Amino acid sequence: MTRKDRFAAGGVVFLAVVALVGCGTTDSASQQRLPPIRTTIATTSTTSTTIPEGQRFYTIKRGDTLALIAAAFEVTVLSIVELNLLDNPDDIQAGQTIEIPSGIVVVAELPEAPLPTDP
Repeated sequence: MTRKDRFAAGGVVFLAVVALVGCGTTDSASQQRLPPIRTTIATTSTTSTTIPEGQRFYTIKRGDTLALIAAAFEVTVLSIVELNLLDNPDDIQAGQTIEIPSGIVVVAELPEAPLPTDP
C-alpha cells in the first residue's frame, strides 16, 4: 500500500469515527420514541362578503355591463335589475346612474359536506 493510499484510507476511517461520535448522544430523551403524528381533515368554510347598509349609486361608463358592475360591487345582476326596475338588463346607457344594492350576502363558494372523522 502506498503512502497516498494509506493517507486516503486513514482519512476515510477518521471521517467515519467523527460521524459516529458526533451523531451519538447519551441523552435518554433523545432516544425515546416520538408519539404518532395526528392528522386532521381540513374543513372548508364559505367565502362571503356582506355589503354595508346605505345607498350607493354608480354612473355607467362606456363599455360597462351589468355583469361587470355586479362583479365589481360583489352583488348579483338580478339584484341590480330588480332594484332599478330595469325592463331590459342589456339596455343600459353610458351616463345612466343606477343604485347598487346593499346589505346583501354574496356567497362565492358553497361549502362541501364534511367528511366523516374517526372517533
